[in-house]
Amino acid sequence: MTKPVPLSEIYVPLHRIIPFSNVEGQGNRTSIFLQGCKLNCLYCHNPETIPRKNSAAKLVSLQYLYDQVLNAVPFIRGITVSGGEPTIHHKKLVPLFTALRQQGLTCYLDSSGFFDYDCTQSLIAVTDKFLFDLKGDGLGLQTLCFERRNQQGKVPTQIILTTQHIKTENLTRNWQNLAKLLPHNKIEEVRLVFIKDFFDAHHLVEKAAQLLRDYPEVLFKIIRVHSKGARDETGLTPFIPTVEETQALAEFAKQCGIQKITTIT
Repeated sequence: MTKPVPLSEIYVPLHRIIPFSNVEGQGNRTSIFLQGCKLNCLYCHNPETIPRKNSAAKLVSLQYLYDQVLNAVPFIRGITVSGGEPTIHHKKLVPLFTALRQQGLTCYLDSSGFFDYDCTQSLIAVTDKFLFDLKGDGLGLQTLCFERRNQQGKVPTQIILTTQHIKTENLTRNWQNLAKLLPHNKIEEVRLVFIKDFFDAHHLVEKAAQLLRDYPEVLFKIIRVHSKGARDETGLTPFIPTVEETQALAEFAKQCGIQKITTIT
């Protein structure tokens, strides 16, 4: 039998840690932001977390994270690991989550849903809940989140491409993963960042409703996109919906059968 590797010998790139947060899942939680993301969303307000390496990030051991979390007990219910995209580090997070759950803490993941489900199953098994982002839908999603060549995050003049250079299975992987996670009671909330013109928001809400109407306990959160912190604030401004448009989309979601809805405007 292989001896487990000590937490002190497993390292991950840490962008920052917030000891107490009440906006990353149920109750007060320690939020851990890891470095690295497979996507390149134009509206990302933490673009410095996208590269796998960053001068502001530091390598820390899982033991360091474990100790930081325990220092916040008994004032927290658990942790939420975000990024970047935390599932990039799926193998390394398993022993951390396992150790913290043994202390009675819950472990959440804040994810875009674009991960290989089969390869990530060991992490899914020790994850209590996902905070699951829906980034968009269709060809506009390529421009919005998948254009890795656009390192400056500039909003292009043509936002809906005429050719599809990302495989359909990759563009829709998040939907497939959401459908797999829901029956296992792994979803705390589904979040839609509402941005105009890149995708049909009403069509996306209809698709979400087909999955969520059977899970009334799952929160559907519509977040009105903002440009603050984005790499091209001026370019994003024309695509920001009004508060009224955001509220109208929430009402449409209710009509589609989603029961638990909130908006962030």
